[in-house]
Amino acid sequence: MSCCERPGLMPLAQALDILLQRAQPTAQTQRLPLSAALGKVLAADIVSAVDVPPAPNSAMDGYCLRFADYAEGRPLPISQRIPAGAVPQPLQPGTAARIFTGAEIPPGADTVVMQEDCSETPQGLLIHDAPRQGQHIRPQGQDIQNGQCILAQGRRLLPQDLGLLASIGVAQVTVYQPPTVAIL
Repeated sequence: MSCCERPGLMPLAQALDILLQRAQPTAQTQRLPLSAALGKVLAADIVSAVDVPPAPNSAMDGYCLRFADYAEGRPLPISQRIPAGAVPQPLQPGTAARIFTGAEIPPGADTVVMQEDCSETPQGLLIHDAPRQGQHIRPQGQDIQNGQCILAQGRRLLPQDLGLLASIGVAQVTVYQPPTVAIL
């Protein structure tokens, strides 16, 4: 006689099916800081309130200019230096600006030339390889757009998710409270 032929006993698979059918997911939620959210399950979609990047920016260290101002062999005066994080001044017509990776493109500029394709001379910036209009510019919202759902309800939060949330300014998330588990 096997175990399941005894009165009151059932096969393990059948017992597990019954338990899973009767198990109810928790509807209780809690709001947690990101530092306490690792491994928790999101109770609501996370929608970005910002664009990433927040403005067009340079994908390279180099020089930005108006494409229309480029002429082969003619140097362009350098009108400003734009490090990442600085707010640039509008680009003066007929000039170029020194720009660094991640720096915001100044109003009026529409092209970035890599520093390896240029040289600074006493007369100004000399561009050695003809640029293409729009090259090396990352558009606003290229990675994440304002209003975009970036993490969906039901996702178990991983370390990279917490970094993503922090990068768009999310400090707290609503997660499901962990279930209470009993072992028989």
